Amino acid sequence: MAQSHDRPRLARRPSCLPLSSHNLSAQELEAVIRRGVELRADSSARLEEGVSEAEVVRIGQELGLDPATVRQAMAEVRGRLAVEKGLLVTLAGPRTVHVSRIVNRPAARVAADLERYLREAEFMLAQRRFQDRTRFVRDSSFAASLARFARGFVRSPHRPVDLKQLDVFISSVDADSCLLQLSVDLAGTRGGLVGGVMGGSGGAVAAWAAAAWATALPDPLMLLGVPLLAGAWVGTRAIFSTVRRSVQEKIESLLDQVEHDKLS
Repeated sequence: MAQSHDRPRLARRPSCLPLSSHNLSAQELEAVIRRGVELRADSSARLEEGVSEAEVVRIGQELGLDPATVRQAMAEVRGRLAVEKGLLVTLAGPRTVHVSRIVNRPAARVAADLERYLREAEFMLAQRRFQDRTRFVRDSSFAASLARFARGFVRSPHRPVDLKQLDVFISSVDADSCLLQLSVDLAGTRGGLVGGVMGGSGGAVAAWAAAAWATALPDPLMLLGVPLLAGAWVGTRAIFSTVRRSVQEKIESLLDQVEHDKLS
């Protein structure tokens, strides 16, 4: 009788404990899956070294997830942007506008088509190619500026996005689809807006406080500066929200063209 050379596997003893009716929260589910991956990888030390994509797909299959779903999840995690915190977020809002979608075409083809379109129709150049994304910026040459001006007199089926900067992230989900994410960094616009609006109102409040102190006005009158600051804050958020919405509509329109293969 032939002997099997497969590595022996320990049989799992069925648990005699009854399953509880407790529902796990999203955070608990994430923690359970993370711990399960650690156990599946034999040790947390091995997990720190990284788990291959094939191993992740296999673990996903053991959890009942099909490979396409697991690969899409991996692509989305890679393209996920860090959550921004700080005073500027409170005053105006997040600096980055981003949209993402699964495109049913190979990643290489989507990348080539989109770069060609940005170069020929939007007059943008690849400024930097990071490991996971490419940053395109507006071509500031005289020829590009002239072509951009002339574009306004030519009817085109595509409305130009007309952005100064665009980050493109593309990750393959499988051989025939990819995750495409477009993002725009509005840090400069937000900083200028906050500095202009809040700086002007802050100066007015400071002048009012100095006048009140110098002329010994009653303290309650000092509170008149509070509505001024509050109004400036609300106005700053409203203006920046409008800017963000406009940019988001532009890149969503571009994403629609990519998804339906209408860039040409």
